Amino acid sequence: MATLKEQMIHWRGVARQGDPEACRESMAGTVRQESPFRTEGRFGHHTIYVDEPKSFGGSDTAANPAEVMMTGLCASIAVTLRCHAALLGVRIGAIEMTIAGNLDVRGFFDADPKVRSGFKALDIGLRLESDASPAQLKRLMAAVERGCPVLDAVREPTPVKLELLS
Repeated sequence: MATLKEQMIHWRGVARQGDPEACRESMAGTVRQESPFRTEGRFGHHTIYVDEPKSFGGSDTAANPAEVMMTGLCASIAVTLRCHAALLGVRIGAIEMTIAGNLDVRGFFDADPKVRSGFKALDIGLRLESDASPAQLKRLMAAVERGCPVLDAVREPTPVKLELLS
């Protein structure tokens, strides 16, 4: 089995060849909600559960959608960091992040058109176990800032087509 560095070298080479078909990583799944807020997402052989707290009408059996999104963002940052660290020859041990943000129900219920329904801002604190130099960490963080796909989706508008199917 190839090392992470070998895998990253391979995929970087594919990316640099520029063939959009070879570079595409398609994802699709099915998400179903039957009880008030208990939701099940299936992506390949993986299942993700989402719920709402009891205070918002849910059964509190899983994280809420915003918490799942925040977890996905941090997980994507960590994956991107570890992959680029392998390419740069930077040793990374544990990665830990704190993430915080506020939602405003005025946006959710359209009570004030000036208030967003989503997060106004997210604050992420990142801790790394690493013996990398400050210059190596700066280069690594620049690669994360540029390369993290979920960070990009959160920072830049991603067109979403929502269609009611019959």
